[in-house]
Amino acid sequence: MTVRPKIVRPPDFVVDLHGAFVRRVDLSNADLERANLAGAHATNASFRGANLKDAKLKGAILRGADLRDVANLTWEQLSEAIIDQTTKLPDYLEQEAVSQ
Repeated sequence: MTVRPKIVRPPDFVVDLHGAFVRRVDLSNADLERANLAGAHATNASFRGANLKDAKLKGAILRGADLRDVANLTWEQLSEAIIDQTTKLPDYLEQEAVSQ
């Protein structure tokens, strides 16, 4: 079993990927708290296990993206992103969508 080291970032550090082309990129388990992904082209990217608390997703293209097992993602965030039927959502959002 491979153990990944815990990366500690300064409290004011924010990942800024706005407008970036990150198609098919593996961002699994990334700490993207407060990250700016506005307008990012993240088609078919993997975010599995990532923390998306307070991440900005306005205009982010998440078609086919794998968002299963992400933490702290809300419908409010997703409502500003571009998703489609191939976007894989976390169970807690899938269940919420079914109950609405």
